[in-house]
Amino acid sequence: MLNPQPLNIWRVNCEFFPNAPFVFFYDVSSVWCLMKLKKQKLVKEFKDFISSITKKDRVAVIHHTDPDGVCSGVIASKLVRRIRKKKIDLRLNQKGNVHHITGETLRKLKAKKINKVIITDLSVDESPEGIKKLSKFAKIMIIDHHPVYNNLKSDNVVFIKSSLISNIVPVRYCAAKLTYDLGSLVTDLSDLDWMAASGAIGDLATAPFKPWLNKVMKKYNINPNKDLFKTKLGKVAILISSAESFDTKNVKLCYDIVYRAKSPQDVLNSRLKVFRKKIDDELQYYIRNIRKFAEIHSELDLIIYEIKSKYNIKSPLCTLLGIKYPRKTILTVSKKNGKISISARRGDCNVAVNELLENAVKGIPDSNAGGHVPAAGAVIPKKYYKKFKKRVINLLEKR
Repeated sequence: MLNPQPLNIWRVNCEFFPNAPFVFFYDVSSVWCLMKLKKQKLVKEFKDFISSITKKDRVAVIHHTDPDGVCSGVIASKLVRRIRKKKIDLRLNQKGNVHHITGETLRKLKAKKINKVIITDLSVDESPEGIKKLSKFAKIMIIDHHPVYNNLKSDNVVFIKSSLISNIVPVRYCAAKLTYDLGSLVTDLSDLDWMAASGAIGDLATAPFKPWLNKVMKKYNINPNKDLFKTKLGKVAILISSAESFDTKNVKLCYDIVYRAKSPQDVLNSRLKVFRKKIDDELQYYIRNIRKFAEIHSELDLIIYEIKSKYNIKSPLCTLLGIKYPRKTILTVSKKNGKISISARRGDCNVAVNELLENAVKGIPDSNAGGHVPAAGAVIPKKYYKKFKKRVINLLEKR
């Protein structure tokens, strides 16, 4: 049986940087004004990279497509502009399920003669070949909160993961908040706090920052709500996610609108709102019909849900189902262009879905998998789907 249970998705136990020196923040309204960072050398590398950027440099920002990716990308871009008094030269995103740096991206960077690159919310270390090629003609800084797969630190690469700089569980220290916190060590970004907050809400990563989030809400006269997605900051995340789900080409539009916005209300009043109803209707259709269409393995607490939507709703659907059924392992599956794309969630973290997917794709050609303990994704060739599904079931049976 499916028994939806309430889950306080913001309740996490964690320690904040014990036995580490204090660092001053420009954002004096934040509980992180005196933030303890456990790796000062990495903080210095961040500062040195940002401070080294001049007007003569050709700077690109590459970011992920979800709310955390868009917001972290905007914050990074604004940071560059404030430091060198000039906009970035190129903004790029790849497809949402592509984490490595592709050949197409390398060609675009070369064509624009880019020599410095900031990458946010992308676990490019899953497949490091692209970064190695990029580092031959550009200096790179990676700001990410996914697990460390390969340490890419080199003379030309500043490699920052939340787990390398903080004791907060990485999944709870999202890229937007991390970029905001680090950037606030260098210059005043306090007017961008709402972007960091929306990114954190979109990634279900607010637990360690409740006092700070409450101050941000108060600053913008936002009524609090236990369901953060019902607040204005949460609705910003929803609009970004809905626009991306409607058409991945909308990611640039999301970035542009957030970049120009002076407050959350500016985003809520923007043209992004036209996408929400269509995506909401589609999501609710699949949520209502889960018992009718999904493959449910009650003995394994497993739900495999193959969807056939014209919209890219696989990931947000999986997130919503993960919240509704926190004690189930949720896999949402979509098929396109000969590829199978899988999103996985486990709200109570009883199953590490990143490890589950990584083990399930082992040895499958042209496949990849990765993510966090409660949220992960994978892509495999269509012809291996049955093999993949059988492996998932077998792995859960052996637990």
